[in-house]
Amino acid sequence: MATEQDVINVALREEGYKETGNNHQKYAPQVPGLAWAQDDPWCSTFISWVFMKADARDLVPLTASCVRGANWFKARKQWGSTPRVGAVVYYGPSGGTHVELVVAVEKGRFKTVGGNTSGYMDGKYAEGDAVAVKWVDEDSPRIHGFGYPKYDQKGSAGRASPLLKKGNKGAAVKAWQTVLNEAGFRLPVDGEFDSVTHTKTRAFQRKHGLKDDGIVGPATRAKANEVLSELKEKD
Repeated sequence: MATEQDVINVALREEGYKETGNNHQKYAPQVPGLAWAQDDPWCSTFISWVFMKADARDLVPLTASCVRGANWFKARKQWGSTPRVGAVVYYGPSGGTHVELVVAVEKGRFKTVGGNTSGYMDGKYAEGDAVAVKWVDEDSPRIHGFGYPKYDQKGSAGRASPLLKKGNKGAAVKAWQTVLNEAGFRLPVDGEFDSVTHTKTRAFQRKHGLKDDGIVGPATRAKANEVLSELKEKD
């Protein structure tokens, strides 16, 4: 089992991968039962591969069909119209056109990573032949709905990804303080979630369009990963 962050991390590591021919890619042969889907549209195959690699293959159907994937979530009543970090978003009639993974949510829009996708991101354009990251307006008419995997809050390695807030102490707080420093919010790395850490966390959240409650949860962690990744690309 895995947390949403485990799955997101696997997906984001694939950003920039391009198919080597018309829909020919590495994912289909690696997913049990989907080798036949090689050279077919591969957005759903990519989602299946990501969850499989994150040790979360039971949280989504391993399928190359977007419609089948959407119906799987609907049948389990894990379906809705609200974007959430870690949700699987389906597009088009019956959800059969395309599928991506939600990695961040802001007011009025959400960010996705998907395979066999197209769209602009930081001035770059994916032609439908790559794993790409992009922003989607929450009111886009293309959206059919969202599937909500039942993530394990303790993660695949049995380690908790706890909510961090004022008053907490320990290694997890120290790790978060290190992230804040790398993101440009300078503060002592002492392992104590004090008023300074709370204030810096809220400042980070406000800067990046998140709810500024000073609590470090999945959405804040996802945004932090995104920010640090972008900073590394600039170095």
